[in-house]
Amino acid sequence: MHSKQIEQYVIAFAFAVALLVTLVKAPATSAKDEKLKPEELIAKHLDSIGPADKRKAVQSRAASGTTQAAFRVGGSGTYNGNGNILSQEKGLRLGFSFNAIDYPGEQIAYDGNKVTVKQSNPGVYPPFSRFIYENDYLIKEGLLFGTLSTQWALLDVPKQAKMEVTGLKKINGKQLYELKYTFRNSKGMQAWFYFDPETFRHVRSEFKLELAPTNVDKITDSAEQVRYHILEQFDEFKPVDGLTLPYSYKLDFTIDAPKGGLFTSWAYAIRAINHNESFEKNLFSVQ
Repeated sequence: MHSKQIEQYVIAFAFAVALLVTLVKAPATSAKDEKLKPEELIAKHLDSIGPADKRKAVQSRAASGTTQAAFRVGGSGTYNGNGNILSQEKGLRLGFSFNAIDYPGEQIAYDGNKVTVKQSNPGVYPPFSRFIYENDYLIKEGLLFGTLSTQWALLDVPKQAKMEVTGLKKINGKQLYELKYTFRNSKGMQAWFYFDPETFRHVRSEFKLELAPTNVDKITDSAEQVRYHILEQFDEFKPVDGLTLPYSYKLDFTIDAPKGGLFTSWAYAIRAINHNESFEKNLFSVQ
């Protein structure tokens, strides 16, 4: 056999080996990079919570634990107290309570029809509670508190909701699937939900809204926007009643305004999650 023929055989063999290696590796490298449809991502997420029969068996959920509130901008101080998130049928209630005169906490409730919030002082509402009251679709559409609530929007997505999977995004050094959510009834609010690509657990939500200032002293002020940002983070997932739910919840609320801002964070350490308790209807209305 001539040396030229040998050289051709060697090249052909090397090409065949390279092609085989590429075909073997292709499924492994593309598994995470494939373009998931919103319904596919949501289906995987629901499976991460638990089997369908276990999910449907839950009629109410009560998460209780301790809460620490920290005012970092627009105030100062750290407060320690108790927290709970209660949900049943169409009712939902968040309670972060602190034994402090200047900041008794956040009380937000929804009775299936109306969102109500508690005043911190007569005529004065905590900034976060006021924001939720003014943008009550966040509660009514079940977009806050993730799987800690039986009202979680992705358990039964409204047909009118528009969603798009925008791929894997690197956040704080971790790759997460991003699901962009477009509201049915909002005034410019934007929302994103994030999922672990290995487990498909919901680990993060972000909400952003920009509005013109309501009180304008100068013409130049009207060009500057007030920016609102809500960040939710979920961690420490544990099994409970055949489901897997987060036992750590962190909430950040930021206001960036022309005349000053606000940054408050709450760290909620959940001690217990109980299912199918019966709640009085008045719990889902703030008096």
